[in-house]
Amino acid sequence: MLHKNDAIPLYVQLAKILRGDILNGIYKEGDLIPSEAQMSQKYKITRTTIRRAIADLVNEGLLSQVHGKGTYVCFKEVKYNIWNFGGFTDYIMNRAEIPYSVVLRKEIITIDNKKYLALDRVRGVKQGEKIVFLTIDYSQIPLDLFPGLEQYDFSVNSLYNLMRTEYNIFPKRAELSMNAMLGDRTMKETFKLQKDVPLLLASGQIFDRENREIEVLRVVYGPNIQFKVVANMEV
Repeated sequence: MLHKNDAIPLYVQLAKILRGDILNGIYKEGDLIPSEAQMSQKYKITRTTIRRAIADLVNEGLLSQVHGKGTYVCFKEVKYNIWNFGGFTDYIMNRAEIPYSVVLRKEIITIDNKKYLALDRVRGVKQGEKIVFLTIDYSQIPLDLFPGLEQYDFSVNSLYNLMRTEYNIFPKRAELSMNAMLGDRTMKETFKLQKDVPLLLASGQIFDRENREIEVLRVVYGPNIQFKVVANMEV
């Protein structure tokens, strides 16, 4: 119901109602929402008000307008369960999906007279024309173990696959700590957060079969990632 005497504009109220219907599954992916004429009659409001509400939801990525056909729901909730830590590309490909990466930073840095490749990436999955971003990874990789690693394009290459195939070094063990955090502006924009929500940060080191540290890593997990823990309680 719309409250016409409320200080909140009618188009904002209508957008909230439609958003709630989408998020609660009343309108599902691919559904055609009611026409402007239908909503105008139902809510007793002008088409201009309806168009402003729809425009907001299109900008949020919840609706898509097809000329001559109507307005469709394009929201598709995606949840990914992480049972154990491993390579992102391997995980997504095991789900028979297409991994997608954007490199935010790739440069050689020096720490205690030792050179590292600093590699920051946004990681996600491609669904048709839509990209759902799941993590932001911040890596430091020692170049004495991986000389020339900086030459590779990490928007299309898997870091761990390159380690295995080009350097014969195999990631084996992760030592990570988990903490809650609030996202910065980049994280909010990446994960399309409308407000401050807790994000999960995993930080630590990756070791190879010879117990050498091959990566210092921080991973920020977006809200589409769910963790499930399995523990053996038998002594």
